[in-house]
Amino acid sequence: MTFLRYFLSVLGAAILAALVGGAFAALLAVLSPEFVKGLFSPAEGTSIPRYAAAVGAIWGVFLGTGVMGFCLGLVTLVQVARVLARKHSDEDSPAK
Repeated sequence: MTFLRYFLSVLGAAILAALVGGAFAALLAVLSPEFVKGLFSPAEGTSIPRYAAAVGAIWGVFLGTGVMGFCLGLVTLVQVARVLARKHSDEDSPAK
């Protein structure tokens, strides 16, 4: 069950980051379409805010998944360290 919870956490973080990235990129395209045109080179006739929202959502997925994976890796390392510390303290305690 822990694996499923971690997987859903990564999935939720990726979707949330995609939404935030897409919204931020679309806002940036509305404020400065020249910046988006110079950065990404969209095809002629393409809606710049929609194009920027799609690219921002893709980058949001990548960054959100990476950050959440890193956080879950740290949580896993802490759990492993606790188990090893508990095992080490059980071995050091005198037998009764």
